[in-house]
Amino acid sequence: MRVLIIGGLLLCLTNAATGMDPPAVEWERLYFPGYWSTFNSISETSDGGFAATMGTSVDSGYTMCRLSWTGDILWGARSGLDHQCGYSATELDNGDLIVTGWGRETPTSSVGVLLSKLDSAGQVIWTKLYNSGYPGSETGYSICLIPDGGFAVCGEIDPAEGMNQAWILRTDSQGDTLWTREWGWVMWDRARRILCIDDVIIVLCSGRLEGDPGGTYIVRYSMDGDLLSEYWIPELIGKYGFDMCEAADGGLLILTNNSPTIAHTDYYGNVDWYSGPPYWDRDTAAYGWSIDTTMDGGIIYGGENRYQPPGNNFDIDPSGMIVRMDYEGSFFWSDQVYNSGCIIIYSARQLSQGGYIAAGQAWSSVNGMQGFLIKYAPETGIESADLSPAVMITSVSPNPFSSSLSITCSLPSAMSASVTVYDLNGRIVDVVEDGCFLAGEHSVSWIPSSELASGCYLIRLQTEIGTDVMNCVLLGD
Repeated sequence: MRVLIIGGLLLCLTNAATGMDPPAVEWERLYFPGYWSTFNSISETSDGGFAATMGTSVDSGYTMCRLSWTGDILWGARSGLDHQCGYSATELDNGDLIVTGWGRETPTSSVGVLLSKLDSAGQVIWTKLYNSGYPGSETGYSICLIPDGGFAVCGEIDPAEGMNQAWILRTDSQGDTLWTREWGWVMWDRARRILCIDDVIIVLCSGRLEGDPGGTYIVRYSMDGDLLSEYWIPELIGKYGFDMCEAADGGLLILTNNSPTIAHTDYYGNVDWYSGPPYWDRDTAAYGWSIDTTMDGGIIYGGENRYQPPGNNFDIDPSGMIVRMDYEGSFFWSDQVYNSGCIIIYSARQLSQGGYIAAGQAWSSVNGMQGFLIKYAPETGIESADLSPAVMITSVSPNPFSSSLSITCSLPSAMSASVTVYDLNGRIVDVVEDGCFLAGEHSVSWIPSSELASGCYLIRLQTEIGTDVMNCVLLGD
């Protein structure tokens, strides 16, 4: 079921299941037999191979592996530390790779956030460990590139025993710290995914602030580390955000881990719709681990199912789960992945030539826990998603302005729409227009209150098919 939110009303829509079979499996591979290992993320590299972050007991741990198109290991990277693990990696324009996770220098030293830069052959260019100053450990879960060539990392720290706090770290291109920020109420707070969009650092956090019931938050920072907004998503109460990506039609796609829910929001966290991936039956516990967009604007989901027969607390039958959806969260196909003993899918991505790659972990009584990869052929029978033409704010003028701002927007068809003004903390300042519009261009005027402070404000056009945001600057008298 998909829930569409329009004008504060909840519309429940049943997902249109096509009953399609998943695409054919081209190959599946297990790695490091006899050693504990797992793949935490997978991505395609510019040469057509793969980069997989990982944790393993082999040689005190690798942070990542480079693999060929057929899944052969080309090299494994370690940073000369006593132990290490990689969670997120990205390829740079020159073919170098940057990976984050955790590491420690000696068996008795504390665990810190790891950031390591590697060349295309797996040679370490530099490695940094970052510590918060608290006695506990630190972990980096996600990394993104900043337009100036630096990096932003998010994860968690342990300021007190049994407690966690979200941590955000900004570095220059050499990994030197520019600033760090802590977020949360020092309870069970984590920063799981980080993006940089239009010079704003957007962080998906789970946990709680004092006085809130807890759940999923979108927290936004400027490039200088100023807190711009922190928004608790009420539609996801009691659910903890785990993965996030930018949606093909604008805004964000957010995946919660427990009882997985996919939510489409604007860049502040306001929900447009939310949906749940298919469950097999009421006795299945499901966990969401990965979400990404596809070339046609749709969604690919990776997760885990744990079937537990009624009245049986021990006989749990786990499997990986991959689900393909359209851009509104409606179901195309799914695959419950038992192949080679797969128990979990941590990461699933569509490939540039079609098809899919997914990474996770498998288990056997002979070899124990092993890293697992599965590659699917390009699918057939799915037409390109019929994405609606863009909903756009075409101009705001004059900008800067002092008394009246003209806002011009374009709509592809007749629909309900609202034009709202926000401050940089995400608070609503004024509702300029809210009603039904015909197709085509429209112009509305915003005359701000004389008591409104000078500064930058955000104009947000919201419809049931998309959202657009543009900034403006109000000048004082």
